[in-house]
Amino acid sequence: MEKIDQYKQSIGYFILSEFIIFLSQVAVFFMVAVCTSNFLSSEEKLVAFSEQKINDGSLNELGLTFIAIMVVIGFFATLGRVFDNKYVERYVNEVLCEMPKTIYVFGSAATGVMLAITLFVHLNPDVETSAKSYAVITFMFAFLMFIYGCGFSYAFKRKTHIVTKPNKSIQPTAE
Repeated sequence: MEKIDQYKQSIGYFILSEFIIFLSQVAVFFMVAVCTSNFLSSEEKLVAFSEQKINDGSLNELGLTFIAIMVVIGFFATLGRVFDNKYVERYVNEVLCEMPKTIYVFGSAATGVMLAITLFVHLNPDVETSAKSYAVITFMFAFLMFIYGCGFSYAFKRKTHIVTKPNKSIQPTAE
C-alpha cells in the first residue's frame, strides 16, 4: 500500500487543524456522556460514566502508555540497528506521532465528561455548586491538554508537516 505524502502546512493552519481534531474528540465524548446519562436526566448514570472516564487510574494509564511507547520505539531502534534496516526511522516516527493522539484521547475524554457535568449542573442548579466554576476548570483542563498534545505534535511533525520560511537576513545577496 502506498503512503500518501501529506502537504506541508503553515504553523497557524497546523494549530487550527490540531484544535479541530481535539474539539471533535471532545464533542464525541460529550455526546457519549449525554446519551449515557439519558440526555442528562440521570445524575447516577452521569456519575458512573464520569467515574469510568475520570479516575485516579487515568493519569497512571497515560503515564504507562508513554512508557510503553518509548519501549516500542526502543524495540524498533534495536531491530533497526541489528538488521541494518533503513526503514526503521519511519516506523519510529509513526509510533512517536501516537503520543499527541494519546494525550488528545485522554484529555478529550475527561473534557467531554467535564462539559457534560457542567451542563448538568447548569440545568439542575444547586445552592452549593456553580456551573461557572465547573466551566472554568473544564476549559483550563482542556486548554492544558490541547497545549501538551499540540506541543508534542509540533515537536514530532515540525520537519515533515510544517512549512519553514527561509530567513532572508542570512541569505547572500547578489551584488
